[in-house]
Amino acid sequence: MAQRIKTNIKFHKGLDKAADKIYGFVTKSNKSWRGCNVTDEKKKIVFVDPAIEPNIIPNMLYKCSLVPMRNDQGFIAKSATLIQFPGTISTVCRKNVFVVSVKFGNKVFIYDPASKDRRKRDIKSIADALRVRMDLLDAQTVTEDFVNNACMIKRLYEQSQSHV
Repeated sequence: MAQRIKTNIKFHKGLDKAADKIYGFVTKSNKSWRGCNVTDEKKKIVFVDPAIEPNIIPNMLYKCSLVPMRNDQGFIAKSATLIQFPGTISTVCRKNVFVVSVKFGNKVFIYDPASKDRRKRDIKSIADALRVRMDLLDAQTVTEDFVNNACMIKRLYEQSQSHV
């Protein structure tokens, strides 16, 4: 049996003329394989086994088990498990800074009632975006905690502005 390789990969959809093909890339680094971008130079393609392909969501990070293709031009992902990151919420309230941030994986969502960017001031849209994140572990609880913190920060911010 071929050697299985374990690594994390983000898959994409639509390769060249095969619009429904799901694929990713890996590169060898320090004698082990790791997921990489399409722009990396020394890379090999990874296709998803048709048996697990319906479960793959493009642009999400998966923990995969790969087997080499017979022609040695790439790999086939035989198993893929969606990686979910725990969310951490941090709240800052000092010296005219009122911010709530939610961090998970490499993502950061920020609520800042003083921001000029409307997206950072809208608690509902941030909560809606968090609630549907498949890569956020326990998204519902994290979203509730975010909303509670953001509402508290919003009240404190509004109180600070009324005293100016």
